[in-house]
Amino acid sequence: MGRYIDPRTDFGFKRIFGQEDSKDILKQFLFDVLALPHPIAELSYIPVEQLPASPEDRRGIYDVYCVDAIGRRFIVEMQQGHQINIKERALYYSTFTVTYQAQKGADWQFNLLPVYCIAVLDFLIMDNDKQYLRRIQLMDTQTKTIFYDKLTFVFIELLKFDRALDQLNSADKWVYLLKYMPELQNIPAELAGEPFTKAFSIAEEAALSSEERWLYEGSLKQARVFNAQLTAARETGLKEGHEEGLKEGLEEGLKEGREKGLEEGLKEGLEEGLKEGLKEGLEEGRRKRNFEIARIMIAQSFDTKAIMVVTELSEADLSTLVEQR
Repeated sequence: MGRYIDPRTDFGFKRIFGQEDSKDILKQFLFDVLALPHPIAELSYIPVEQLPASPEDRRGIYDVYCVDAIGRRFIVEMQQGHQINIKERALYYSTFTVTYQAQKGADWQFNLLPVYCIAVLDFLIMDNDKQYLRRIQLMDTQTKTIFYDKLTFVFIELLKFDRALDQLNSADKWVYLLKYMPELQNIPAELAGEPFTKAFSIAEEAALSSEERWLYEGSLKQARVFNAQLTAARETGLKEGHEEGLKEGLEEGLKEGREKGLEEGLKEGLEEGLKEGLKEGLEEGRRKRNFEIARIMIAQSFDTKAIMVVTELSEADLSTLVEQR
């Protein structure tokens, strides 16, 4: 192991940002990343599990959830494994912090306090640009002005970050720390001030208690196993789905091509039929691939919700697979 724990793990992230002795770190992190107009005076941690309004509703569980002295809510999430629909996930989680502000009685005038949601991602959500930090608010699409400034999302894509130490602004320093901390042996001069030095001190592996070390090693192992299993499942499903989809697509394409060829000409019919057949075959192949991934994840006792996120299968589909085991 290195000198510092990995802040991208569940344990590492919460150890650096989610404990009473790390409030100063979290306050500066929020101030810099959100580009707030004024520093945060005080923060209070809120239980990370937000209970639903009824038994039928889902729960909201956050990595770090806090409120400052003037009532602003902050959610901070570290996502190491790839998550499908991450934008929807962030929006869904933010709704808990909004709806929980509702007050009983007819006098309440919907005077909501600001909500901020930061998602640190160790995967890509948009691969068509190099922007690694996005601050997002509701905008008037005609005037290009902010329509509502009390709901803010920040997405940080660590894989896109490649700035050198001498090029870092205030927010960049946190991105650099999150991405490269486990590779460092010494604190860079650019990060030698507070609260970065405190973050490095907290992250010292040598400073962990035996219980904390056990928890960290478990968190690290869990992340590695999950990524390895997910990679293997995807590769297996992709290979089988591609082969089967190609075979079915060619067969269907030839069939449709012959039929269309009788009416529109053999060449044009074959081309169109092959395109349509390949498309349908590949779609079927992808679905079969997702079923194969789901079978592997079920066998590894993954959580049902996690399987649904990865494979996009329904609960009914998963129930069928469980019954077939």
